[in-house]
Amino acid sequence: MNQQPRMVVPVLCYHSIGDERRDGTLRWSVSPGDFDEQLALLRERRRTPMTVSGYADVLRGLAPLPPRPVLVTFDDGFPDLAEAALPVLRRYGLTATAYVIAARVGVAPSPDGDPSLDWDQLRELRGYGVEIGSHSRSHRALDCIRRAELQQEITGSRRVLEDGLGTRVTSFAYPYGYHSPAVRTAVRAAGYSSACGVKNALSHPEDDVFAIARVLIERDTGVDGIAALLDGTGRPLAWRGEHLRTRGWRAYRRARHLVHAARPRQGQPAS
Repeated sequence: MNQQPRMVVPVLCYHSIGDERRDGTLRWSVSPGDFDEQLALLRERRRTPMTVSGYADVLRGLAPLPPRPVLVTFDDGFPDLAEAALPVLRRYGLTATAYVIAARVGVAPSPDGDPSLDWDQLRELRGYGVEIGSHSRSHRALDCIRRAELQQEITGSRRVLEDGLGTRVTSFAYPYGYHSPAVRTAVRAAGYSSACGVKNALSHPEDDVFAIARVLIERDTGVDGIAALLDGTGRPLAWRGEHLRTRGWRAYRRARHLVHAARPRQGQPAS
């Protein structure tokens, strides 16, 4: 028997909309045809689209939850967000939130790197009503870096985006979904009013406004997978706090990061 409460809030997390490999894999690239079908289903089910900042107001008790809510979010800021996803959002009258890696906007990629939105594309998205949030300055695992670097990633990225867009940026998404109490505190101190994690779980009105649960949408999720999420059966309900395995995985990554940082750079002595 399903023990979940009636009201769940699916927060969908997309990356690339296309058939190109990103970060060397097709896993996070949803084909344009599949994306169209998935958003058509949202419209067919009469879901009410929300931005993350709008949903954050609900979590704070500042606004009522609309009927049948759903959130569409994008991470990383690939150009196909403007080229392929935006026309579909317009077709079905849906809004979204796009989390952008600030240092990559308008910068030509390296030969083996992925492209990014330029400023004109970012302004076009903003003009349509897509909320623009920060996905850090350079997409590092924030729970493994030093405090000074953390400030650059969190505060510095916000400054870059606000200067480029001429509007406030109030929402943040943790790279890789990685965060910790110190990282969340830094995000709040930087003036953000909400932040998204991952968890691959369904959000709800008691969710943490600085660790909003999202579900990663993969290439093989398909329209049936989206339907299950809308039915509240595709994933568990988001939990408060961290699982023990999450803390263990962070400890391992931090140790690996320290070992890597201690290694001498090429051409430099060990001490």
